[in-house]
Amino acid sequence: MRRGRSIGPFHFFDESKLSQGCPARPRGVSCSPVKRIGAVALSALLAGAVSLGAGQPESLAVDPAASRVRIHLGRTGLLKFLGHDHEIDAPIAEGRVVVVEGDPARSSVRLRLEAGRLSIVPGSEPGDDIPKVEARMRGREVLDVERYPEIVFASSSVAGEAIEPGRYRLRVRGTLEMKGRSFPVEIPLEVRQTGGEIQARGAVEWRLRDLGIEPPSVAGVVNVANEFRMTFEITARP
Repeated sequence: MRRGRSIGPFHFFDESKLSQGCPARPRGVSCSPVKRIGAVALSALLAGAVSLGAGQPESLAVDPAASRVRIHLGRTGLLKFLGHDHEIDAPIAEGRVVVVEGDPARSSVRLRLEAGRLSIVPGSEPGDDIPKVEARMRGREVLDVERYPEIVFASSSVAGEAIEPGRYRLRVRGTLEMKGRSFPVEIPLEVRQTGGEIQARGAVEWRLRDLGIEPPSVAGVVNVANEFRMTFEITARP
């Protein structure tokens, strides 16, 4: 049997010795360990390249100054014409969006609102009525902000499709936590991604009773409607 040979400090092994014990193979197919090692190394390099090319999660902070959540409450009842619709501003205290470019299903969002900061949009109803409406909204009958100061939305899944490069139409499912209870919700959003920034807009219609809130009334003849509309404009940046 041939032995390896040496040239200077380098020692070359006899390949025929290293390849002893190779399993049966079709004629012409090499069982060279050098070639097999090369193939394994090439596979590892390709796998690494694929991994590096895949989208990586990027965490973005919601910009409260550039974001807005609005709630529109209508009215009902025999004398509803005597009442006023309510336009409520619900500022975002903080939020975090995790995005994976090209793969919305791996993205997530979390928003935190301070219930005590919900307020009537100026000009949406008579100024003299605003303090009374806000006091009732923040009281135990509706939001009970002293006992439950926060409202939190956390997504559990994101699904949708790309409209065009950098634009997505998504359905964000998650949990809305308020007044000590959790409610499953779904929010449709249209998202635009420009560089490292994302902008999301959407609207959803919910029912107060579905969120554990009985619609307030005035003398039983002017009621806040059970159905309400919430709109979202959210901007997030690195």
